[in-house]
Amino acid sequence: MSFKERLAQGHSKEITQSIVNEVCKNPKKMDDFMQIFVNGPMRITQRAAWPLGFIAQKKPELLKPYYPILIKELDNGKNHQAVARNIIRAFQFTDIPKEYQGVILDRCFKFLSDNNQPIAVKAFSMTVAYNLSKEYP
Repeated sequence: MSFKERLAQGHSKEITQSIVNEVCKNPKKMDDFMQIFVNGPMRITQRAAWPLGFIAQKKPELLKPYYPILIKELDNGKNHQAVARNIIRAFQFTDIPKEYQGVILDRCFKFLSDNNQPIAVKAFSMTVAYNLSKEYP
């Protein structure tokens, strides 16, 4: 069953773990997963956000080619707040490449100063900003 078909079935820990396990065992499937994450539809993108955070936690190197896409999705105002929350959550587990550190830090500060952002987005943004600050005294 494809990622999209699984995510269309519902939003559960079981579905999330099956996707995480499949991608982590076969990293070539990360491309397929990211296509579903980006191209939606919106409900599928929202549901795909949860596995993204766990994939980053288990195999953070899998996110490396997708930073431009993830940053673009952070700026997509049409996405559900779960998308930004899980992208920022994922970033806290990765060594963010230098070329993306500034833009990601900027997004974190924007989330922190936005009173409409949920607490989880702000908390993950603080963690990412803190992790980046270790490199820049």
